[in-house]
Amino acid sequence: MREMLERRKAQQRDRIERARRYVEAVRKELGKVTAWVYGSVARGTFKAWSDTDVFIVAERLPDHPLQRNDLLYRFVDSGVEPKAWTKEEFLKALLKGDGQILAMLRDRILLADELSLEPLLEEAERRTSLKMGG
Repeated sequence: MREMLERRKAQQRDRIERARRYVEAVRKELGKVTAWVYGSVARGTFKAWSDTDVFIVAERLPDHPLQRNDLLYRFVDSGVEPKAWTKEEFLKALLKGDGQILAMLRDRILLADELSLEPLLEEAERRTSLKMGG
């Protein structure tokens, strides 16, 4: 059992490292970023076929969704599934207490925080928790 758990942790570390390499590559194009792994890899519940979900916030991104995806997928390594918002889009969502982004990033692993957004995300989570009586 212990061997299986150790192997599972090693697989998770490998996926996180692959995501970290992706973020390093994409930031050469985007500049400063904040990035997280989220979802099943962050929770440790991933399957062999699961993608590694990566959420990136950058100061600037193409406005058009297809151009944004072209940029993000130019750097993708096998198994990485990127999503990205501008800092402005992210801050607007946090100010609104956007339940979708808060739920998406509930289980997360911080890869980079050059935009100092992790503390703001934590504060938004606290505000939402207080509103819900938590």
